[in-house]
Amino acid sequence: MKCAPALLLLLALPLRASELQLSVIANNVTHEEVWRVVQAAARRAGVTVVARMVPAERALALANSGVTDGDAGRIEGLDKQYPNLVRVPEPVFYYAAYAFAYNRLEVNAGWESLRGHAICIRRGIKLFESRTEGMPRQVLDDEGSILRMLRNGGCEVALLEPNNLAVKEEMAARPPLFQLRPPLEVAPLYIYLHKSHADLVPSFAEALKQMRRDGAIQNVPSD
Repeated sequence: MKCAPALLLLLALPLRASELQLSVIANNVTHEEVWRVVQAAARRAGVTVVARMVPAERALALANSGVTDGDAGRIEGLDKQYPNLVRVPEPVFYYAAYAFAYNRLEVNAGWESLRGHAICIRRGIKLFESRTEGMPRQVLDDEGSILRMLRNGGCEVALLEPNNLAVKEEMAARPPLFQLRPPLEVAPLYIYLHKSHADLVPSFAEALKQMRRDGAIQNVPSD
């Protein structure tokens, strides 16, 4: 029995497009940028992605449990703590981590420069949690809480997003908040997928490599 041409065409098409719901850190300027790159890479990989904006700590828990299909924009090594996640080996973003203070502290020694100072960090940002482990620190839920703690003397140094509106306003106020330079670290961030979608890892990696080769990763348009 011969199939009609229309039926042959239908059989050649996928039954449905792959669609992934990825955890993305809510109210975080960096992860808004990361998400634009993820979307562009997904289009090249032939995958539809949608964002689920959630708090940083919860984002990883949801992805590891399979409630979401992965997490976008995280440091290397989290698959040890979250064993159901598989890292796409090509970076999606390079993140410059900056410290902020009301005094011009020297930070040329990177993270070691913070040792001996009381630090405020945002909960669930694994780069900050990992690099300040063993140092005196306050872990808070958002930039607003961190800035209040810093102003009130609860900490001497804060790890913040430079492009956050509240941070920019504080830098323009009197006395000004200083962005301490150079950055403490420039860290590659990665997409993690739940292990049930491990077959998509090579497609995402190749898409990101292509974008890096042709320069598209530097010129992802804003929405």
